[in-house]
Amino acid sequence: RNHIDLRYAVMLIRSFEEADEIAGRVGPKKVSVVKADNREFLLALKEAYERGYAEPVLIGDERKIRELAEEISFDITKFAVIDVRDPQESADKGVQLVESGETHFILRGYIDGPYLYRSLIWAASKRGFRRCVSGVALMQFPVLPKLIAVTDAGLTVAPDFRAKMEIIEDAVDLFSRFGYESPQVGLIAARRGLNDDLGSVSDAVRIREAYEKGELPGCRLMEGLSLADFLLGGEGFLDRFEEIDYSRIPDILIAPNLEYGNIACKIDNIAANDFFSGIRRHVIIVGGGMPAVIPSRSDSHETIITDIALGVLSS
Repeated sequence: RNHIDLRYAVMLIRSFEEADEIAGRVGPKKVSVVKADNREFLLALKEAYERGYAEPVLIGDERKIRELAEEISFDITKFAVIDVRDPQESADKGVQLVESGETHFILRGYIDGPYLYRSLIWAASKRGFRRCVSGVALMQFPVLPKLIAVTDAGLTVAPDFRAKMEIIEDAVDLFSRFGYESPQVGLIAARRGLNDDLGSVSDAVRIREAYEKGELPGCRLMEGLSLADFLLGGEGFLDRFEEIDYSRIPDILIAPNLEYGNIACKIDNIAANDFFSGIRRHVIIVGGGMPAVIPSRSDSHETIITDIALGVLSS
């Protein structure tokens, strides 16, 4: 880590509000903005720059970028603007800038995710960096005094044992950057009993064996294979909601496959309808040798600002 990172390495980031605050002390860092020709993304970058988070390199339709910047009174004369119209070329350029050291991380702008994922995987493969590229969905629940991650939530369809080991290692590394010392990891699998031959269960057994051999340093593997194990304790039953031991809830939940991870992390969509109020989510792509934050294209600039802050803290 560089000298800037050491200034916040001991700070535990327990909420997105804390990430916003600390990013201002750590930044500015340079960010490749892939397909920056969108008003909400430029509004977010304007405020992030004013807060001292980041200095953008704007990639996309240059004419549109400059028109939108003028509309929102964002002076971009001090930033590089790279005119690239093709979405795949735009994603490739953003990755190349991080590879060359010109920027520190990637912000996915108004572009479909597969273009960026493809660029990240190609770049990692070209460098001989053969790891599983995965999406860490960071979740903030009002009742918990910390962030929780669900991974992989977006890239690896059916990770095998080795892929899951890499997914764990990358998520643990990310949480260590957020100040979590020896983060707790929970494996999600099918229930034990009649279905022990399922891949999710056999992988979990192998991961625990590897952990006990010291092959997963820097984390603590929690007992249990289901959310009920972590929430309800060893007996599997509680009389009252207040009896939940929140210290048993893992920092990182490892999904058995992409379908589970993607569905689980999108509980914030239900939260928008007041079933689970106050839940927030942001996603960081790890494993390709460079962090990439991927806001939804429908996000407001207030939400995208936090994505930028997380990119600053993870790079």
